[in-house]
Amino acid sequence: MNIEDWRTRIDELNVELVSLLNKRASFAHEIGKLKKQAGLPVLDQGREGRVLDSVEEIAKNQEGPLDPQSVKRIFQVIMEETRKVEDL
Repeated sequence: MNIEDWRTRIDELNVELVSLLNKRASFAHEIGKLKKQAGLPVLDQGREGRVLDSVEEIAKNQEGPLDPQSVKRIFQVIMEETRKVEDL
């Protein structure tokens, strides 16, 4: 494969990633509604810590080219942005 073939594959993955991120955000929005009804805060530090530990462990077990800390940082941003949707 040449560079354009690889870039095409990345472009296709980007479409899938955006779709998955939007699906995740939709779920978070629903959770946000439930939290609001229950009078709970949007930020649940315990849950976020468990998610970050989990994705870090997943990255370790997959042994991909992304460092587990990189995956953790990516998910920190995902959760930060998702909290904004949860609070709508």
